[in-house]
Amino acid sequence: MRKYSLLLLATFLGVLSLHAIEPTRNDTTVRFNKKVIHLEDSIGQMKVKVLDSDSLPYKPIYEGVFSDGKSYEKWTVMEAVGLQIPFLNKPSRKHNRSYSMEPHWAGIGVGFINIVDHNFKMNNIAGVSLKAESSKEFFVNLIEKILPIYHNNLGLTTGIGFDWHNYVLDMNKHLLEVNGVTNVYDAPAGVTYDFSRLKTFHITIPLLLEWQPTFGRNHNAFASIGAIAGINTYAAYKIKYKDANGNTVSSTESKGLNTSPLSFDLYGQMGYGAFSVYAKYSLTSIFQSDKGPDLRAVSLGLILNF
Repeated sequence: MRKYSLLLLATFLGVLSLHAIEPTRNDTTVRFNKKVIHLEDSIGQMKVKVLDSDSLPYKPIYEGVFSDGKSYEKWTVMEAVGLQIPFLNKPSRKHNRSYSMEPHWAGIGVGFINIVDHNFKMNNIAGVSLKAESSKEFFVNLIEKILPIYHNNLGLTTGIGFDWHNYVLDMNKHLLEVNGVTNVYDAPAGVTYDFSRLKTFHITIPLLLEWQPTFGRNHNAFASIGAIAGINTYAAYKIKYKDANGNTVSSTESKGLNTSPLSFDLYGQMGYGAFSVYAKYSLTSIFQSDKGPDLRAVSLGLILNF
């Protein structure tokens, strides 16, 4: 219990540090399960580094850079015997009912995100159109717990995670709050946006029904379905363009924008071992009712479980 309390305190302090230095760059470092996870969030770019703290100096395990329209990932793990990824190798289970279930919430995930209306029409909703190749979701889930409810094959999973949404607008438009209402507007005359992006940050808490079937001695496959509640702790709109003199202008145009304080998403996940795919659909609008367009987020991506 003390382990989880300390981890929760560390992640909470990490969130506070994100907001304390938002105008230039958001950095935070979290220690979990003998791993050091370092996040660097700057305009248009997210960097993730995972280090093994079980030895000195720390051994790099994973490095990823996710920016608007581009991504780079690198594994750097060499052991004395062969090539392996230590934190992905979960203990093997014997073919009996005495093994304990292991949840599949904790991990790093990245996916493409888009918008639909309540009739599931995708993109170009209320004049809002996204660049599908640039709009991304990125999340880090750190705390997980499972409660077996049937033969250690079926259980309830919960935990805590952090979720970033990046909605990059297309058609040289931007979002702006005017007279208390958020709407989409054309860029000012003579301005062509390099990017026009709404970023939101949520603290997430899932409640998932997880199934781990047994096939002979193999107990590595899993599937889960359920809901994720989110608390929106930050939202900002950033633009980047070149002015008449050719100088690059990159600034936060507005914050808040009447985004919904809470979110409620339907969630499904399937995987094998440490790798899985997920799909998510939001039952709540990105913006508050009558204060912005009714846009529901949908996302699809990959997860690397711890």
